[in-house]
Amino acid sequence: MPRPRKSNAATTAQAQGHDAPDRLSPVTENYLLSLYKMWEDSDIPTLTQLTEALRQLPPTEGLGTSVPSVAGMLRRMQKQGLVDIGNDKRIRMTARGKREGENIARRHRLAEWLVVSLLGMELHEAHIEAHQLEHGMSEAMEAKLMERLGNPTHSPFGWPIPGSGPTTPTRGAVTLDNATGGTPYIVDRVPEEDAELLQFLGAAQLVPQRRITLLEAMPYLGVMQVETEVDRISIGYNVARQIVLRPADTGEGG
Repeated sequence: MPRPRKSNAATTAQAQGHDAPDRLSPVTENYLLSLYKMWEDSDIPTLTQLTEALRQLPPTEGLGTSVPSVAGMLRRMQKQGLVDIGNDKRIRMTARGKREGENIARRHRLAEWLVVSLLGMELHEAHIEAHQLEHGMSEAMEAKLMERLGNPTHSPFGWPIPGSGPTTPTRGAVTLDNATGGTPYIVDRVPEEDAELLQFLGAAQLVPQRRITLLEAMPYLGVMQVETEVDRISIGYNVARQIVLRPADTGEGG
């Protein structure tokens, strides 16, 4: 008896490396990734805040980022049991939403390591390329990639990789704008969305696992001068607030 032919949808899902027919759409995964990153920062966003976060994603993701289109997508995600919108109009992930958010964050951060460590691409290119790779990554590929990379616990930008082991807050962590002058620190985490900013930070070696010292804070000018391993640079307070440091003697990182 001839074997039944696979449907076009099943064939496409298999070709894209999907593990199950009910895997979420790339658009839904992008929403959950943004929500998950906000949750990591203890933010529970409003519709407007989520819309602004989605606008930071690469244009190649093809997201509609008008407030009405984001509101419509959230209604669909609410029906899927992925988010709840409370009386305070803030968006919270459900238990299922958080699990799915962890899944896409793990794939995204492993994809960042893939392009940086295995392919030798620059850090400012990693976030954009990872968005191209994350949606088609299978569980088998995740496992192989983790093994090949040596089981990293954090992304190249310093963000924890969900499922890589228990994470604890970094002891003594501060943002650069709150650093103590003259004290050596190690860069723990940097923002990953702005490729132009990352190119600047990369050239100055103001990236995770590199040493930095605050030389002078000039809040009246809105800038501070810091010394990295290769240069002395001025950096604005708006950027400094997004860079997390740890004391140089903690020995932590991953």
